[in-house]
Amino acid sequence: MMECNAIRQAVCVNETVFDSVVEVPLEADIILPDYCPDIVKILKCSLDFCISSSRVQGRQLSLEGMCSVHCLYLGEDSAGTQLRLRCIDYKLPYTKTVDLKGEAREVLCFVSLESSYCNCRAVSKRRIELRASASHRLCAVSSSQQQAVTEAAEDTENPLGVQLRQKSFEQNSFVSQPRETISVSEQMELGAGKAPVRSIISSNISAVMTDHKLISGKIVTKGELHISLLYSADTAADTVEQMEYVLPISGVVDAPGADDSCICSAGYEVCEYELSPKSDLEGENTLLELHAQVVVNAEICRRSQISLADDCYSTRYECEGHSRPMDFLSLVEAVEERNMYKGEIQLPEEIETILSGWGKVSGSTVRFEEKDGQQQAVVQLNLNLCLLATDRDGSIQFYDKTEPMECTFPIPAAQSGSKLIFCPQASVVGFDYNRSSDSLQVRCEVLLRGCICQMHRCSVMEEISVDQEHPVRWEDDCSLTIYYADAGENLWEIAKRYHTAMQSVMEANQQVELSDDAQVTKREMLLIPILSR
Repeated sequence: MMECNAIRQAVCVNETVFDSVVEVPLEADIILPDYCPDIVKILKCSLDFCISSSRVQGRQLSLEGMCSVHCLYLGEDSAGTQLRLRCIDYKLPYTKTVDLKGEAREVLCFVSLESSYCNCRAVSKRRIELRASASHRLCAVSSSQQQAVTEAAEDTENPLGVQLRQKSFEQNSFVSQPRETISVSEQMELGAGKAPVRSIISSNISAVMTDHKLISGKIVTKGELHISLLYSADTAADTVEQMEYVLPISGVVDAPGADDSCICSAGYEVCEYELSPKSDLEGENTLLELHAQVVVNAEICRRSQISLADDCYSTRYECEGHSRPMDFLSLVEAVEERNMYKGEIQLPEEIETILSGWGKVSGSTVRFEEKDGQQQAVVQLNLNLCLLATDRDGSIQFYDKTEPMECTFPIPAAQSGSKLIFCPQASVVGFDYNRSSDSLQVRCEVLLRGCICQMHRCSVMEEISVDQEHPVRWEDDCSLTIYYADAGENLWEIAKRYHTAMQSVMEANQQVELSDDAQVTKREMLLIPILSR
């Protein structure tokens, strides 16, 4: 056999090189700074996780992350006569390396927090022992260029009669997946009439991207930082005050290969921050200084229409096609939706005053299911609802409750039989409550962002061989034959069986009703033209 002079095209082919849950264990001994009061009781220890970067080297993929620890506790004042509400923040960087299925140059990483665990205890009045872990869902997909047959280049003087079955589909080739950090520094004033800050008790910060634009090799982003703050006022009674801020942020990050013709899904994620009181000109802490690191996560792809051959035959000679399955990753849906949780918390009888409330997402899981013939993604969130309150004796109490929250996203463009990938980022961007006599009506707004992708496998021709020493033989010498086709038979397979051109069969049977993929819809008599020898 001789190789046919086929026309080939370089296509982007993908392979899943890692798809599992990664456990990240964390341990730390936290020593209280000198300005913090001694620990009497730990109320709540919470964790925030953020992946700041990823890199691949050979068969290994490394993730760089940051764990922010927020420990809320009751401490003794200097006289030891009264308990004060205080908070200690601690940063715990971590690295996690996983082994890939094969060596890869370019890897797309899809990561989300699946669950977290935290055990925090005071081993002395000045020292906290932390044992924690995080489960990250990690899916890594490699990209490479492969040659595939698109057409057969025929010799006009000696045609080989090669017929190709071609499949046209839209390919979303991922151009880049930037993950870069932008720095935010702001100075904020307390509201009019607010008492100066003695110490910050708790704070929650979330970042929301409101707009992004692709220019040549760059992403220009704009958004907001939502800040809620609870602080101990510098007064004789050491009262507790609240403040909320919304700050504009912006940043430009590199996106090699991207331009305004690409599709981009992007979002912000707060990686770490420091919020501290600052003195004004009169020496009072009426200012707040913020330093934050915000990660810009983006997925950028370029859509193109490609046509590849997946089967072949010759009308003149014996012919053999060499094909292999190839996987193609494509963006199906870019998700960026706000979902509202509404629930009720029963309050203990001794609660007198609610000081503050907030919510945190402590993990998520994703499943795919079919409903009414359509695929959908179901995201199950663990939502931690927290309350700080005082009882009738004026003592500070902490209450929390973990509630499930379910969000559903239809995927109308998903192809049947494809593998779906979705690792969403979830953050609380709004929290409010309304108290009745013995319960609390809670509203918690959660922002979900991420890309729903699919890995679709199809058989693709790599080369075609034609044996000119073995021409096709016919049993009789007719130029037309009759064939009775059953419903569901494919015109390509019929033409291949008779070594004739599919186009000739279609032209001879224009009255026959065919489906979109050239299948006979009912039993039909077909006229099959036999090409000249």
